Amino acid sequence: MATFADHIIAMLSASGVCRVYGLPGDSLNGFTDAIRRSGEISWEHVRHEETAAFAAAADA
Repeated sequence: MATFADHIIAMLSASGVCRVYGLPGDSLNGFTDAIRRSGEISWEHVRHEETAAFAAAADA
């Protein structure tokens, strides 16, 4: 059974997203697990939320 996070990952993948930048934590466990299960999007760990925003902007 697909979770809401699985649907988000499917939409991101269909939109051409290859990487997600962020900090793992309790509120994101379902999201990071859906990324791991998909195998299409990679999780890029950063040490600060602002760094994630800068990395995503540079990647775009």
